[in-house]
Amino acid sequence: YVVMVKMMQLLAVGQLEEREFQRQDGSVKKIKFRMLTLTDGVDTIYGETSERLIGQVEASDQQLRLKLLEGHVYNCDFNIRANEYEKDGKKSRFVAITINKLYPFL
Repeated sequence: YVVMVKMMQLLAVGQLEEREFQRQDGSVKKIKFRMLTLTDGVDTIYGETSERLIGQVEASDQQLRLKLLEGHVYNCDFNIRANEYEKDGKKSRFVAITINKLYPFL
């Protein structure tokens, strides 16, 4: 798992979605997320927002709210996590990108 901070241009903001996942203790938690598409001009990433970032975007208090503007450049803090797994005798790798924070680049 790697943490990166990079200046990225926001290309697309997905719809607010919700999904459930099962915790290790067996309880179920619902999380909200948006898919974001960002680029640094060379690489493009498709990342899922963290719950913390959703709170910043959805907040009613205007001082907390971060308006995500397509085409704008942000300093982006994100995690990259790769998991290897085996299915039907074939080994594969799943890479997940979670976007934790976006800071407007002035």
